[in-house]
Amino acid sequence: MQARAEVSGITAADLQYMQQMMDHLNEDDVQADVMGVGAGIGGGFTNTAELHVLNYKQAMKSEDREEWKKEVKNEKNRFNTYNALTPVKRNKVPNGTKIMTSTWAMKRKSNGKLRGRLNLRGFEQRDGEHFVSTSISSPVTNATTVRIALTMLALCPGWIAVIEDVEGAFLQGEFTDGEEIYIEVPQGWEEYCDDDTVLLLNVPIYGTKQGASCFYKKLVKTVKGKMYQRSPADPCLYYRWKEGRLVMMLSWIDDNLIMGYPEDVDQFRKDIEAGFKCKFEGPLKEYVGSKIDMTRRESGTEIKITQPVLVQSLEDEFNLPEGKPPKVPATAGQILITEPGGVNLDKKGTKTYRSGTAKLMYMMQWSRPDIYNAVRGLARHMAMPQERHLKAMQGCMRYVLATRNRGLLIRPEGTWNGREGYKFRIHGRSDSDYAANIQDRRSISGGRTFLNGAPVVFRSATQRFVTLSV
Repeated sequence: MQARAEVSGITAADLQYMQQMMDHLNEDDVQADVMGVGAGIGGGFTNTAELHVLNYKQAMKSEDREEWKKEVKNEKNRFNTYNALTPVKRNKVPNGTKIMTSTWAMKRKSNGKLRGRLNLRGFEQRDGEHFVSTSISSPVTNATTVRIALTMLALCPGWIAVIEDVEGAFLQGEFTDGEEIYIEVPQGWEEYCDDDTVLLLNVPIYGTKQGASCFYKKLVKTVKGKMYQRSPADPCLYYRWKEGRLVMMLSWIDDNLIMGYPEDVDQFRKDIEAGFKCKFEGPLKEYVGSKIDMTRRESGTEIKITQPVLVQSLEDEFNLPEGKPPKVPATAGQILITEPGGVNLDKKGTKTYRSGTAKLMYMMQWSRPDIYNAVRGLARHMAMPQERHLKAMQGCMRYVLATRNRGLLIRPEGTWNGREGYKFRIHGRSDSDYAANIQDRRSISGGRTFLNGAPVVFRSATQRFVTLSV
């Protein structure tokens, strides 16, 4: 494995991240990602149920069908911009070729804008014909890296932070393994094609198994070609020292967070725009589905991370009990186990539990570390939740709603001039219980790490092994 990584230029961090993505890629995670990322601020909807993804037929039956028709045409224009498809007569397609189909993801963004995206049905792809199984994973930046970067931003009064979005990111990727993929004419595009026509993909569109990997490889190639370095600890962190000043960029798929001194940030933007068509989103206000507020004062800078849209979804989409909300995310001494003879949730209840727990997991990682331990306990019962677990999840949700203005506060001590030679201060603490779970006797470890007094790492995790002592 190590020799193979050295040959291909993949770092140990790459392998770790890619494996984690494969391990955790399931329906609940995808749903949490769709509902969370890109919905940091909101303002363009009344109820978060309006933000759910629709398919083509659902969109065309909705009150906004005329607007959706315009968006279908807009997506066709985006595909034309990047020369994503080539019409081919059906009788010219090589014999034995599997012609795949596509589907639409029609979603109202949290700002009210309608966005339609055409996706290949990737599950129809055949390994070795339409993709290579070793070339389908791509990393996103780590939550710890984001918090460390924001801490550095708060420490340096001269730094700015901006968002540079790569438009139609996957459409700007490139096939790397000689694949040939044909698709039927998508719904809504029949008027643009003849009846006996299929479409050849020139680029790995959204939904292809290798789409994210192809875009990521091109992004790395572009950034390295401009003489920036990639961090060996996080494969989505790029940086450069210029005349003693640091500038860096974090990539979360197509959303790039660039921070440093203004002149260095402007140059980084120009270097990215030389390889991709981008949209400048302006100063940092939201990232990874979170609202980010930064306040600079003479006494220091503080950055607060909240997720108001995700919090509102708990109120809008879950039928939570009324009454006085709890003051803590879990009852004192709560240890959730699978009760012998306990009532298991039905299919609908199980789906609700998994969806709700996934939302809470996303919140605990980015904006609400105070619910981390409670959600850890909930996440252990995703496979077969019982009524007791559902009540615990509802209690945690009610606590979050009662404290909806809370968030992760990054307020480091001291200042930094953004140059080499600065000595950061790191400290932390950890603790564990001992075999509190009467079912499997596994202990729970918890820990926090601070950078100049700001929290950058926090976790609560069930230990992998049964231990005989603390």
